[in-house]
Order: sequence, then C-alpha cells, then structure tokens
Amino acid sequence: MAVALTGARIFDGSHMLDGRAVVIESGRIAGVPHVQDLGAGIERRAVSGLLAPGFIDVQVNGGGGVLYNDVRTVEGLRTIAQAHRAYGSTGLLPTFITDTREKMAEAVEAMRDALAARIPGVLGIHVEGPFISPERKGVHNPAFMRPMEEEDIAILTSLTEGRTLVTLAPERNSMASIARLASAGVLICAGHTASDYATVMEAARHGLRGFTHLFNAMPPLAGRDPGPWARLSTAGTRGAASSSTGTT
Repeated sequence: MAVALTGARIFDGSHMLDGRAVVIESGRIAGVPHVQDLGAGIERRAVSGLLAPGFIDVQVNGGGGVLYNDVRTVEGLRTIAQAHRAYGSTGLLPTFITDTREKMAEAVEAMRDALAARIPGVLGIHVEGPFISPERKGVHNPAFMRPMEEEDIAILTSLTEGRTLVTLAPERNSMASIARLASAGVLICAGHTASDYATVMEAARHGLRGFTHLFNAMPPLAGRDPGPWARLSTAGTRGAASSSTGTT
C-alpha cells in the first residue's frame, strides 16, 4: 500500500520543493507529486522539517564508539550503521583497514552475516589495505602491508551479497590480481599509493574504477609528472570515487 509523507519541505537533489508529498510504495519512492494531486485512498502521514535524499558514505571506519577493525561482529556493524544514520547517512560501506589476513577474513564473515540480517544502511564492505604503499601509509600499520596473494583474493571475492570495494596501491599488486578482483565484481580504487600515471592507467585497463580520498595519500601533481590521479584529466570523473576528504 502506498503512503504519502506530507507537510515537509522537500529537497530532490537539485531543487527545493514546497507543497509536495513523497509517495512511498513497496519500500521505494514512487513519486513526489503535488499534495492536491494525491488520490483520496492513499494513506497520508504528516511530517515536518526537511526531507532530502540520504547520504551514501563509502568509507566509514566506525561509529557509535565502535571501530570495525576492533569489533568484527554483526552487532558492531549494526551500531556503526545506526550511529551514522542519525546524521543522515542512510547507506554506507563499513571500512576495514590494514591488518592481518585472519582479521580481514573475520571482518568479511561479519559482513556476510550483517547482509544476511538485512541491517538497515549496510551496503557492503570497504577493505582499505593492506595492499597499499608504505610510502603513503597514513595511519595504516606498515608491518601488515603486503602484495595481494591467492588467499586474499579468495576472501575478497567471497561475498555474494552487497558490494565489495577494495582500496589498493596499483604499483604494489599485479595487474592480474586487479583483473581477477574486477572480473568477480569487486570495485577497485587506488589509494595510499605512490604510483605514477602510467601504472594507474595500466591498472585502469585491468579494472581500476576510481580513487579513495582523492588527492590525499598519493603524489601531488608536478611538472612533467601528472601523478596517479591525473587519470581524471584523460578519462573524466565518471569513474573516480573520492570516498572522503580526509586520509585514513
């Protein structure tokens, strides 16, 4: 049954709308008609304030006092999602950063259970490292950094629900490994990388889709050295994902 939310001002992503209703049907927004155009049989629910699309955050290390690296459980993921939802993020990728392979496997297993439990807002997992560069490590522990191996590929391609995003340094991993992840449906971003332009472009040909915290934890633009993110100037911004403005 359709439900109309009325009484609030609506931002549709481009414009502020007054005198409109948000019609929800089968869990999806079916339209934003004028209130006077609503049918007589539709249920109306009065709301106030502003209705706007929720944020989708693809790099969330924790929330509500929980860090994903420390609490690799379904309840930990539920706490993270609930904490961010209160501030407008209705969808997110909880992010597990550089650590041991065993802990990475536990994080993926917890995500498998969270997706099966349909925890609101949890869209999948972001694995940031350990396949990154010690030269651009940020807060990541270089003791755990390593090139991707067979066991890692098996873990990273094991989720059958949600989305898996992996941040890696192209120069620290084989193009064959990048291609295998991409062919399995994993979204791949360059981050914490000392890579040059040519290597990033080669990785793009093997499935690299974008960047994590673009411009941070990677070489800057320099004379006669466009840097890894200069792919934007040749490929456009369509495939470039900047998951945050800070550096983890």
